[in-house]
Amino acid sequence: MALERIIDLALGLILFLLALWAFVSALGASDHAYQYSFKRTKKFWVLVTGACLLAAVISMLGALRGGSSSLFLQLIAASAVGVFLADVRPAVRTRK
Repeated sequence: MALERIIDLALGLILFLLALWAFVSALGASDHAYQYSFKRTKKFWVLVTGACLLAAVISMLGALRGGSSSLFLQLIAASAVGVFLADVRPAVRTRK
């Protein structure tokens, strides 16, 4: 039981840090960078990464209270954050 709780907390913390990085990166890029890179709008990605950050916080709070975190929420949030960090962030970062 203790090992499972530690793993839940570790996964929650990793997801939280990645979601926070993606959210800050989404806020930092300009609106024009998204348009010139042919990506969805800045508002869309800020909302998606913000929702992922919220899911990560909910997941961590669940694990901290001793319950299990929602693996389904974690997978959805990790997928969306992964798409942003792997595809969108490099494209909008090169456009100033």
